[in-house]
Amino acid sequence: MELTSARQGSPSPLNHAADSQYTIDVAIEALGEALNVQDSDTLAHSQRVVRYAQALGRILDLPDSKLLTLRRGVFLHDIGKMYVPASILNKPGQLSPVEWSVMQRHPVTGYKIVRSHLSLSMEEVATIVLFHHEWYDGTGYPSGLTGEEIPLGARICSVVDVLDALTSDRPYRKPVSFAEACELIRSERETHFDPIVVEAFLSIKPARWQAFQVVACPRQLFLHPSPAETSQLLFDQPAVSVF
Repeated sequence: MELTSARQGSPSPLNHAADSQYTIDVAIEALGEALNVQDSDTLAHSQRVVRYAQALGRILDLPDSKLLTLRRGVFLHDIGKMYVPASILNKPGQLSPVEWSVMQRHPVTGYKIVRSHLSLSMEEVATIVLFHHEWYDGTGYPSGLTGEEIPLGARICSVVDVLDALTSDRPYRKPVSFAEACELIRSERETHFDPIVVEAFLSIKPARWQAFQVVACPRQLFLHPSPAETSQLLFDQPAVSVF
């Protein structure tokens, strides 16, 4: 009886897991496309930050499952900016207090978007989105978390988010060199950034970070490639020799 039932098409747990992953992948891609329509610069920023986060996560010895969560959370970290007016996102000067308060809503907005479009199993992804602007010393937003109260994925995202912000052309500021950006990040450890994450970040030379900036970011990166595929997608070389 049991064998007959199995042959008649009882769902396989493996098939169910694959279907769930496919649904999540489709949802993430759809969110990325929506962000691209609203603000292609923010999407390009998110794609670059995924590359940086993957490299930093590997230095920190995150397991593959955590790296996948990190990539997804980092890719979606600014998804809430879909609801920030372009006049604020692209303003060449300093934001007014009212405009800044609107900008500061994007992590909470993004968290709500991720929670509404992805399954509850993606809570770790959603918390990266929610807490990526928290500062290690508790002076960030939206919740004023400190130290290890901030999820590790969000602490990693915070570092690489700032790296890309500093080294990219913005309406309100010209980019700095990667060497300058790395020194600025070094100076903010234990205030803005987790010192352990910064130590791992500084183990990669500025020229290497700069090389990551121009690597293409294929759609598979924030889905679920194998470790070898992930390495090739990012670096076009075997995983054992990336660093």
